[in-house]
Amino acid sequence: MKKRLRKKKHYGEFTEWGRQLVITRNRKDGFDEFFDAFIEEAVEANGCCCGGGGKDDKLDVVVELGRRSSDPDAKLKRITAWLDARPDVGGWKTGGEFDVWHGNFNDIEERIEQDESTVFVASASKS
Repeated sequence: MKKRLRKKKHYGEFTEWGRQLVITRNRKDGFDEFFDAFIEEAVEANGCCCGGGGKDDKLDVVVELGRRSSDPDAKLKRITAWLDARPDVGGWKTGGEFDVWHGNFNDIEERIEQDESTVFVASASKS
């Protein structure tokens, strides 16, 4: 496939990678302010975008981290570092990396229901 078509169809070096991110907050108030801050300070500040939503004490989003050349792992580390610094975040989990245009998305919440011993790619929680 020619480079022009690979770019248009998001294949090869133009594949865009993403991960599911489930955030649990330790309070139910101020969700809108938290969500706005998460999008502006964590996601958009790292050149990413996300889709999803939640309410009260839980946020479930898919974060588009970009192409391999833009170091998606470093972007995810900066986003999760922002979450770790927030006192209102009780914990977070990430799913496996997948191609956001063509890949197989496996919802990590469904995997939890199927098997409580599921191992995640990364997880953290506040003590």
